[in-house]
Amino acid sequence: MEILAEKFEQLNRVFHHIKRILLVIHPKPDADALGSAFTLKVFLERSFPARLDIFCVDRPGTAFHDLFPVQQIKNKVDLAHYDTLVFLDRGDVYFKLKFNEKISELKQSPQVINIDHHPHTFIPEALNILDSNAAATCEILFRFFDYQEIPLDPEISQYLLNGIYADTGGFRHENTTAHTLEIAAKLLKKGASISKVNRALFANKPLHTLKLWALALERAQVNPKTGMAVSFITKQDLKRYNASPEDISGISEILNTISESKFSLVLSEREQNKIKASLRSENYKGVDVSQIAREFRGGGHKLASGFEIKGRLRQVGNNWIIE
Repeated sequence: MEILAEKFEQLNRVFHHIKRILLVIHPKPDADALGSAFTLKVFLERSFPARLDIFCVDRPGTAFHDLFPVQQIKNKVDLAHYDTLVFLDRGDVYFKLKFNEKISELKQSPQVINIDHHPHTFIPEALNILDSNAAATCEILFRFFDYQEIPLDPEISQYLLNGIYADTGGFRHENTTAHTLEIAAKLLKKGASISKVNRALFANKPLHTLKLWALALERAQVNPKTGMAVSFITKQDLKRYNASPEDISGISEILNTISESKFSLVLSEREQNKIKASLRSENYKGVDVSQIAREFRGGGHKLASGFEIKGRLRQVGNNWIIE
């Protein structure tokens, strides 16, 4: 905590001097990225004479519309208009989306801040506030507010709880610590609601989503040597069930519950001849899926990671191949 305390002091000093801020979140944003961004947006706009935008190359899925004012997110910005860039929940976006190259072309480089709980996301030229032991980036932000004795209202508390609840799988994953639950309890006391985020993210699934999940389970196979539980979703499957890519979310979690599995892999076709891979495991299974993801230039946590490759899926008999 001493190292983070020093970083929190630096961050607080920075906040007192910046005027125009861009909060950057990763493509296909999740509740932790969105919760982090909207938490900082509300806090900074209330506390300082700062103008602030949130940037993401993708539009958030419909599941997040009841949790965040997603219409405020921009998908096009001019970096020359900002004196500070804050990367939230995936610092590797700085390089993957080539922000380093774009910044080098500016007359005056903005200050860069990186707040993240994922491993291997250090940005050399940034103020890095990193803790891979935190359950979520929203947990790091809560600790910042707590350290600075900044009072929380129901709106900010809900945003923080949204991120923490989602990244712990509703407090089911092994990254849920006693400290994480203590934070959640404090957020509930400030007016946040667990039922609200649970309803949006884990309940009220439409019938077409459940039919898609059933198809994935029907195709699932477990490799007896590696313990990999794998399944596949094609673009044709999405069309057949009138589903979207966000409906695929959750399948890897379900496959990971198969008793014979050590980790799960879900491959799904996306636009532009790409295949997205989602990996999940549990501590007791002894598989670090982030190592697998990094082999394919992906990333994430040791229990939840992903990557993208080029190709398309084709069924040959009872098997699937990537072409």
